[in-house]
Amino acid sequence: MAKKRKKSAKSIYTKVTSTVLLIIVAVALFFFVNDRFLKIDGIPTSNEIIIFFGGGIKPLVKPQENGAVVHFIDVGQADCELIVTKNYNILIDSGTEDDIGNLLGYLRFQDIQKLDLVICTHPHADHIGGMYKILMNYKVDKLIMPEIPVDMLPETLYYTKMMAEIKLKNIDVLYAGVGDRFVVDEDTFIEILAPGGNNYNDLNDFSVVAKFIDGTNSFLFTGDLTSLSEKHLIESGVDFDVDVLKVGHHGSAGSSSSEFLEKVTPKIAVFEVAEINYYGHPRSEVFERLEQAGCTEYYVTSRDGNIVIISDGENLRVETEKSVSSAA
Repeated sequence: MAKKRKKSAKSIYTKVTSTVLLIIVAVALFFFVNDRFLKIDGIPTSNEIIIFFGGGIKPLVKPQENGAVVHFIDVGQADCELIVTKNYNILIDSGTEDDIGNLLGYLRFQDIQKLDLVICTHPHADHIGGMYKILMNYKVDKLIMPEIPVDMLPETLYYTKMMAEIKLKNIDVLYAGVGDRFVVDEDTFIEILAPGGNNYNDLNDFSVVAKFIDGTNSFLFTGDLTSLSEKHLIESGVDFDVDVLKVGHHGSAGSSSSEFLEKVTPKIAVFEVAEINYYGHPRSEVFERLEQAGCTEYYVTSRDGNIVIISDGENLRVETEKSVSSAA
């Protein structure tokens, strides 16, 4: 009798264990399918669930008492930068919808409570694909985007969702105007340098170009600026000679012309690309042009992971995810 009870208990335990495992597999499969294909509103992504339980990408550096920290966040073949000062947070682009969970985790561990300024450089998926999720999760004071002719505006779901969220949250939207300046501190501000017009056929040419100044240190964020819009920026006469360049269009051969780099003269260049991409970015020609312009220090997210540049107003220090990991 005791043997029968023992056997029965073991059988029940086996059935319960199998059922639980089956449920776990089914739930995991559902979230995977939803992440990749269904994308049902209101259903959290697997990354968001991981973040909820304390996972996600942890930033390398906490906010500084003085100066600024500029984060080039690894979001694959996409762009995303975060500027953090003692009292001000600026987000430039968001990467794609698929990688937004990583960005939300990064912002969480950076202890970002609100975004004072968001810049959407241009409406391509690899720059603003996940922006609607950012607007859903954070209070945003101001949002800057380029003014694009109506017939060129995308009809994509991610863009529609972003615009709907802007309307729902009543976010203050400003069209990028050359010379617009947003003061962060006495010697810290961000200034809009482009686009200077709307007579373009390519959305990349509408990229918002922003120059960030912290004391004597300077950064240039270029979106997917092409050689054509670079030429127009040169002709505008604005000053874009900086210390750090976020290389345009992920290091495409059609960007970062020699004439442009001669004006920028960067000390440090940052490429945001995926390890495996179909475009062959960053292109070898761009590295050659950078060297000709005197820039030999460069970082690539596919190789270095998250890249963080710390400014104290006078000096710059670079830390990368991979270098920190290897040193640990």
